[in-house]
Amino acid sequence: MRRNKAFALLLFVFIFLWQGRADNGNLVILFPKNSSIYDDAFASIVIKTDPKTVKKIEIYTDLNKTYTIATKPEKNIYCKSIRLKLGKNRIFVTAYDQKRGSYEKKIDLFYRSEVHEGADEAPYKYEKFFFHTDKNEKTCSTCHNMEPDKQMAQKKKIKAKGSATTDIEVLENPQDSNCYTCHNPLTSRKNGHAPSVNFMCGVCHTGKAAENNLDEEGKSKYLQPDPIMERCFVCHERIEKIMKHNRSDHGPTKLGRCNKCHNPHSSENIFFLRKPIWELCTTCHAEKATGKHVISSFVYIRNKGGHPTRGRPDPSRPGRELVCSSCHNPHGSMGPFLLRTKGPVPFSVCRRCHKK
Repeated sequence: MRRNKAFALLLFVFIFLWQGRADNGNLVILFPKNSSIYDDAFASIVIKTDPKTVKKIEIYTDLNKTYTIATKPEKNIYCKSIRLKLGKNRIFVTAYDQKRGSYEKKIDLFYRSEVHEGADEAPYKYEKFFFHTDKNEKTCSTCHNMEPDKQMAQKKKIKAKGSATTDIEVLENPQDSNCYTCHNPLTSRKNGHAPSVNFMCGVCHTGKAAENNLDEEGKSKYLQPDPIMERCFVCHERIEKIMKHNRSDHGPTKLGRCNKCHNPHSSENIFFLRKPIWELCTTCHAEKATGKHVISSFVYIRNKGGHPTRGRPDPSRPGRELVCSSCHNPHGSMGPFLLRTKGPVPFSVCRRCHKK
């Protein structure tokens, strides 16, 4: 008799769980697709669920962060911007049904960065997908205005270091941008890039491809060209002159890939760099990280084996630490080895600090 009761109980639990799994169709992750690649630290999750029974949605990430969405009876589509860690991410989405318990689905995403080892290349199965297609935007248009910003209220003078342009239209209040609600997290880091924090997204996201991403042409109306350099020059005229009239080139700038070193949205680092300067430079120039840089003559003797490249104040730039860019201009130089000299003599850069 007891065996029969135990069997009946197990059968009830199995049927209950099976029904829950069958109803799992009431929780659908519309975007992103599984195995998507992201080139920045934020992703927007779009979820469809049953508004009659689901009362709460939770999104859990590998950063141990839980995002909670309170559902509404009249609404079945929800979106949330989440933060990713570098490399692989597994995202769990759980819908809490007041009748049948909870449903769970998961997706894998990859946050790619060329300057972070282990995250510089996504595994084979991962692909880059684009959200802003007619089909996806139709889903979102019930809540959001998916058209490019039409309410350009004024022309504003945009200043970059050493240059200025008046050719860019901006909103009087960036929060009025149609892009703001979903993409505001991109500007949340310490140092924001002017076009991003002012939500002048169209400056870079022209919808056009370039030499390195011609295969993406037509996949999104907000595509940005790769290389991106010509878009950067809209504001950064001083850097354009350095890059186009120098005698020694730096690989990323010569290829026009400013966004390899700079995050065009925002960064915790100075100049929107993807890493602190010394760490960024030694990502590629690892041989300079040994402490044996500039080892000739008196430099070797006075510094016990090489010129310091960090860990000391920069005499030529008060208030800043000595780093690679104290001596080298990463955008280009009229001197050798990207040194901050105007002529062919490399030792003239030494006078920036050693003036006696």
